[in-house]
Amino acid sequence: MPSPYPAPATITSLRAALVSQGYAYLRAFSPDATGRSLVVLGRTLGSLHVPSDVDPAHPVLKTHPAADGSYLAPFDRPEAIGWHNDFSTHPERPVLSLAYLARPDPLGPEHGAWRVASCNRVLDQLHATPDGREIVRFLLDTDLPYSFTGDGTPSLFRALEPRGAPPGRLGMRFYGRAIRDGARLAYGTIPEEIERAVRAVEGAADQVGHVLAAPPGALLVTDNWHSLHDRLPQCVDPNLSLRCSLLCFVEALHEPLTPPGL
Repeated sequence: MPSPYPAPATITSLRAALVSQGYAYLRAFSPDATGRSLVVLGRTLGSLHVPSDVDPAHPVLKTHPAADGSYLAPFDRPEAIGWHNDFSTHPERPVLSLAYLARPDPLGPEHGAWRVASCNRVLDQLHATPDGREIVRFLLDTDLPYSFTGDGTPSLFRALEPRGAPPGRLGMRFYGRAIRDGARLAYGTIPEEIERAVRAVEGAADQVGHVLAAPPGALLVTDNWHSLHDRLPQCVDPNLSLRCSLLCFVEALHEPLTPPGL
C-alpha cells in the first residue's frame, strides 16, 4: 500500500508553484480515494481548518453532485461555480484550499475540469488598459458588499489588499456571485460600477486562466489570496457514477510562502 506521506520533493515543488503562480497542480497525486493522503499533505503544509459538522480527525468535505444541489454548496451544483477564491465572505479565511479527485465526471474530462488563474496575471491583464487600471483603483479603494447566502446583512470587504511577499503584493478576495448577491442586499440592485468591476475581473481571468484536467487522483492546491479557481459544469445524472471531489483547507502555513531571495 502506498505511503500517505508526501515526498519532500513534492512539498518543495508545491510550495514553489504556489509562490510563482498562486496554485499547484499534480495530475497523479495519489490513488488513495479515502482522502487520508490529502489530510496528511494538508497537515504537512500547515494547520487545518475544520468545517462545522466535520470530523476533526478527518477534516474533509466530500462533494455530491445533484440537480437540486444547495445554493450554499456550489461545488454540488451542475453549473460552473465561476471564478472565485474560497471563504471570500469570511473576515479570516484559510490560506490554502486542496481539492482531490477521487472519481472523475462520467461524461469525460471536459466535464468538471478545473480552471485556474494567477491573481498576479489577472492584475497584470487589468493594468494593461486605462479602463482596467481604473477598475484596480476602484477595487483598492472601495468596500464591496459580499454575501454567500444571498440573504441577511452583507459583509463589507476590499476586493484587493496588500498580502504576502514581496511587500506591496496585492491579494484578491473575489467571488462574483457573492459580490453580486451582496450588492442586491445592500442596494436593491447591482450598481453599474460594481457589475463593471466584477465583469472586468472575470474577463481578465478568462484571458489568462488555464483549464486543468481532473482525472482520478489529481490534486489542485490554490492560494486563496493569490489565485482564482473554478469548476466547470458537471454531470448530475443520478443513474451514473458521479464526480467526487474531496476538499481540505489549510488554515495557516507552518512556513510562509516566500519568493527566493526575500
